[in-house]
Amino acid sequence: MRLLGLVVCLGMVVALTSGCTPSVPKPPPLANVKGTVQLDGKPMKSGEIAFEVTAQPSKILTIEDGNFSGEVFTGKNAVRFHMYKAGPPVSTDPEKKPTKIETLPPQHNTRSGHSIDIPEGGASDLKFAVTSR
Repeated sequence: MRLLGLVVCLGMVVALTSGCTPSVPKPPPLANVKGTVQLDGKPMKSGEIAFEVTAQPSKILTIEDGNFSGEVFTGKNAVRFHMYKAGPPVSTDPEKKPTKIETLPPQHNTRSGHSIDIPEGGASDLKFAVTSR
């Protein structure tokens, strides 16, 4: 009788643990990209460009003198641009480090309508234009 109880319990554990975990989608492959970002018609001096595909973390690349390069996920990417200025430190920060304040308008970051399809072979001639207004 104990053996039957043990078999039933093991069967229930197997039934409850198998198939209940959602499968995590495999991330798309990575590809090299490089390009330029213009701010108000001139190369953006510094900032960040974020490439985002569904269900994956953003790939954030640094913009320096209007240029960026790095690896991003292939497929359809939402693109967000960030440019920061130093803000006041948080009152609870013992090191009093300055905070980062976004200087670009929301249509280029939090409400971005920018998107691009990155092919598996990558892209070396991406061009983006943003405005400070």
